[in-house]
Amino acid sequence: MILAFTCLVLSTALLPPVLAQATCATLWAQCGGSGSSGSSCCESGSSCVQVNSYYYQCTPTTQVSTVSSTGTTSVSGTASLVSGSLYTATEPLSTSTSTQVPYPAANESSCGDSWALVDNVCCPYYCTSNNESETCTSPCSGGCGSPDSSMCKSGTMWGEQTTVGSDEDWHYSRSTHFGLTDAGACGFGLYGLCTKGSSTASWTDPMLGDTCDAFCTAYPLLCQDPSNVTLRGNFAAPNGDYYTQFWPSLATEGNPDNYLSCGECFELVRTKDDGTDYVVGEDGYTDPIYLEIVDSCPCDANPKWCCGSGADHCGEIDFTYGCPIPEDSHHMDLSDIAMGRLQGNGSLNEGVIPIRYKRVPCPKPGNVYIWVRDGAGPYYFALTAVNTNGVGSVVSIEVQGSGQSDWMALEHDPNYTSSRPQERYGAWVIPQGSGPFNVPIGLRITSPDGQQIVNTEVITSFTAPASAPSGFWYIDMGVQFT
Repeated sequence: MILAFTCLVLSTALLPPVLAQATCATLWAQCGGSGSSGSSCCESGSSCVQVNSYYYQCTPTTQVSTVSSTGTTSVSGTASLVSGSLYTATEPLSTSTSTQVPYPAANESSCGDSWALVDNVCCPYYCTSNNESETCTSPCSGGCGSPDSSMCKSGTMWGEQTTVGSDEDWHYSRSTHFGLTDAGACGFGLYGLCTKGSSTASWTDPMLGDTCDAFCTAYPLLCQDPSNVTLRGNFAAPNGDYYTQFWPSLATEGNPDNYLSCGECFELVRTKDDGTDYVVGEDGYTDPIYLEIVDSCPCDANPKWCCGSGADHCGEIDFTYGCPIPEDSHHMDLSDIAMGRLQGNGSLNEGVIPIRYKRVPCPKPGNVYIWVRDGAGPYYFALTAVNTNGVGSVVSIEVQGSGQSDWMALEHDPNYTSSRPQERYGAWVIPQGSGPFNVPIGLRITSPDGQQIVNTEVITSFTAPASAPSGFWYIDMGVQFT
């Protein structure tokens, strides 16, 4: 099957010339989408392209090769040509693209005093008679115990998500918040954290200040929300067994931490304590938000909220679906920005709130971008794909240097700080001993549903342009998942 951009070219021939020039959107501007009330046509030289159901964008009228998995080439659609050859393709994928290897033998002393070794993994050690305890370092009348080891492992409770539709089921849960972060385990940098042009911008990024201003000036689309959807600045970190958590004891056992949820999206609604919805305009009502996954909330380090239904120790709250959360739900740790929007006007007065959520197709304005880390060169570079549409996550990134005919698969960065393994992040790097990769360098990125996007000359230099904020060089791939 050939995957191609769906394009809507809206003619201005029936409109008077002056009116057409005044009402049609300019290059790169929005030109339609669900709920959009703005212009639905583009100025001459550009066409209105459906990026997703929420966002259509005016892009240059440039033909793009579309290649199927069998190698058949056709020409259809339009895209913004950054450099090189751009195309989309399909790749048959197995049901699962990553597996969890067996846990190796571990030393109980590595868990410390607050955790216990259960099936070779560190788990919380609770006072079993006290559903508010987070440790068992003092005497307990009911003795001490740990949750099932599946709560503390990676990817053992929640399957890999390879598709997402518009009719996903709602789940009920609760949310806490974790503050501002410029990376998270997924390694997205300032992407998504900086948000401009909304009435809430004054309280969304006060700690970043001029840095966000520079970032949004350099990459305005990466700070722009889709039409009628609040997304930028809204981060989520589900409980750690949602196939994102990294365990340092597995570093030599292959690639067990797959980060396959990075970039996935959720719609989230704040509910009343009994799980019912607020009515629009009612005291306590706030607009629904969209969230993007950037990290995970591990059970061992956050035993109160992040160990799963029946193992959480949140007995001091009495939301209907708050403690324990339903078996088919997971805890949602949120960025302060997201929590402030759900509580209203940036308020963080409540540490935990009742919610309902569901998976949604990611509505990302513009193209996929690549964050290239400092220090890149022919024998080493680290990068992350951000702003990915559709399923939202990425299962592989491959590179092809100048003069090369084969694609080399990148791997997740093997370096990490053992005491804080989440600092390994979700960067993709050249396998050790490979290279050189000379510019221009092509990238091929694959999503969980088998879609591939390619730009054969996306990295044309290892030196960031002067317009890029220091440490945050993002490159437009020129193409987006459908």
